[in-house]
Amino acid sequence: MLSAMILSCSILVTHAPGWSFPIITVDMWSYMSGQYKTLQVTGTDTLHQAWSDFNQDTRVGYKVYKSDGFLIYPETMISNDQWSGYPISTLFNGDSIVVTWRQGSPAYYTVREHDGEEAVPTSLYIPDPWVNYPNVNSSSDSLGRIHSVFEIWDGTSDRVCYGVFEPGAGEIWRDTIPASTGGQRVLVDGGRVHIVFRGEDQWPDYIQYDLDGNVTVPTVSLIEDLNHFNSSYRMALDNEGDVYCLFKVSRSWNYLTLCKIDGESGEVLISDQEIWAPLFSSTSQIILPTPTGDRFYLLWIESEQDYPRHIKFAIIDQNGDFIEEPYSAYDYSDEDPEQLSVLSVTTNELGDVFAIWNAYYPEVHPNAYYIVMGWFDHNWLGIGEESEETVNLSEITLSPSMNPFLESVSILVDADPLPGQLVVYDVSGHMVRILQGNGGDSFLWDGCDSEGNELPAGNYIIRGASGGNTGFVRVVKM
Repeated sequence: MLSAMILSCSILVTHAPGWSFPIITVDMWSYMSGQYKTLQVTGTDTLHQAWSDFNQDTRVGYKVYKSDGFLIYPETMISNDQWSGYPISTLFNGDSIVVTWRQGSPAYYTVREHDGEEAVPTSLYIPDPWVNYPNVNSSSDSLGRIHSVFEIWDGTSDRVCYGVFEPGAGEIWRDTIPASTGGQRVLVDGGRVHIVFRGEDQWPDYIQYDLDGNVTVPTVSLIEDLNHFNSSYRMALDNEGDVYCLFKVSRSWNYLTLCKIDGESGEVLISDQEIWAPLFSSTSQIILPTPTGDRFYLLWIESEQDYPRHIKFAIIDQNGDFIEEPYSAYDYSDEDPEQLSVLSVTTNELGDVFAIWNAYYPEVHPNAYYIVMGWFDHNWLGIGEESEETVNLSEITLSPSMNPFLESVSILVDADPLPGQLVVYDVSGHMVRILQGNGGDSFLWDGCDSEGNELPAGNYIIRGASGGNTGFVRVVKM
């Protein structure tokens, strides 16, 4: 039975207080451990996910769902029916998203509304073939345009191009960044376009444009004399318009380092400030601003001995000092083996954090990798001991009348206000039932799914949310 097989793997995952029970977000597992994926949030918790290897094929899939797993827009193939991969997404006009991906050599895109409906159908985005770095990184402006950076071959070497696109119309302007070789990222802030890229010395550089395509800050070197610069990184802005980058670099050791750039002048305010040196290795380092803009969330995947086993989380201030020391938001150290990979993270205006990653499920298949989602409740004010049966986030607690149970179970809710419903998940993270409230503090579950079919014996997770607070309890059906 699939759920029983997943259980033997999933029960060994520990999530820290404030972080949700992780759920599987796709119907079909992938053979690829390094499955490319991207995540954006509109509203408070409407999640837009795009991923490669859709249904175990070289295609790009897309779906929209809530943080509790409730489906808004079903899984669908957004690429054409040919080799496609490397999806990247960006917010557009506040409540829509643009997804771009490589389809063969050129790049394609689509625009999707808040509910997942198609605003601009799958269309050609960039006709140029990619060379070494296939991703097209994008950011939108207030004029309804998309600013993208991408790598092409100029006839003699790899170069980074910066282009401006109007959805539905295509490319309206392009420039080739001098002395660039790849590793590009772009971030638009008002009238400024911030671009970081790998220079000819193979180290990170910075350049700034205005919205009309004029260079306002010429190329500035961010870090020098490195053995290696990993081109997988993120950029973020603070409340003063300054730019931050979290890099993974190498000298005689590997470490995560912070750079800070004055958003107006381009002056490098912090260069190569070591943030964290993992004992083994780390990947997928990400920096995101909090709603106040004066502190930042940091996330990355960290290895323990031979395998990537931890989703790490920390909070820093504008000087790069820790407000919250790094800890494991999700700890897979009890699993052997494990292979976490390709972390993608987004945050909403409240400061909640939503993350997806690949996790290994050998009990399903020797090469099975699922995309898993977990999220952090910004209302959580402290980090305590890891939970067992009941997780109490702020002011909501779920308590079963009996556990294990045979036929039915009542869930007593202690919360103010009371939630209108509870959601039941199987151990693979799929929603199986919504329990509606009757105005009281007790919810009855008869052990059946939403169609009235009796569910098999096993472990189930029941979740309730109210007033920005969330609680979970695990129950066992005999």
